[in-house]
Parts: sequence; C-alpha cells; structure tokens
Amino acid sequence: MSTLKADTIVASDGSSPVTLTKQSAAKAWINFNGTGTIASRDSFSVSSISDTGTGETLITFSNAFSSANYVLNYTNGWGAATDWTALAPTTTAARVQAYESTTGNNTDRTYNLVAVHGDLA
Repeated sequence: MSTLKADTIVASDGSSPVTLTKQSAAKAWINFNGTGTIASRDSFSVSSISDTGTGETLITFSNAFSSANYVLNYTNGWGAATDWTALAPTTTAARVQAYESTTGNNTDRTYNLVAVHGDLA
C-alpha cells in the first residue's frame, strides 16, 4: 500500500491552487451574519453577498457551476421554528431565505451557514 503525504498540492503550473472539478468537496461555502449590515465571517469561492430583503440574501459565486442543479445546504440560526428555502438558483448565484415557520414571516438570522455541492463549469 502507498502513502501520499503532502503539505501543499498545486496545479501543474507549480503555483496555482488545484481546481476541484469532480471531487465531492463543497465547491463554495460561506458563514455570514445576516442581521444589521450583513457580513461574511469566512467563505470559499463566494465573491459577494447582498441583503435583498428581510431574511433574504443573494450569494454570488466566484466560479460558475455547470448548471443550476447543484445542491445547496443552508442552516440559519439556532432558535425555534426557523426554516429556509433557496430561491431561483442560477449557475452564478443563489438567493436564500430564512423565515419563521410558525408565522410564515421572513426573519434575519445572526448565523447563516451555506455549502454548495455540484460540478463547476
């Protein structure tokens, strides 16, 4: 059996990061504060986020997906009766919405965690 040990893996040009295209790793993710002025705490392959209304955020990806049929996992806040949905995903962006399931009203949440899995273009 062989063992591969490495501290850094780069593309064949010797300096660029390896492009993940067929692996199962998340191709984009973000952890953001959705209250007040929204702000990213940390992210990967996300170029920007925009507040599009109470409980709604547009996430724009740094790299386009091959189709809008990717899988988006979204967790928001820790509290009673909070649900979410993804609205009109495209190959370059997705809009997520947090709402209180008991009232049906959109709500801003402090903790928003999004991971996206799919093939890049």
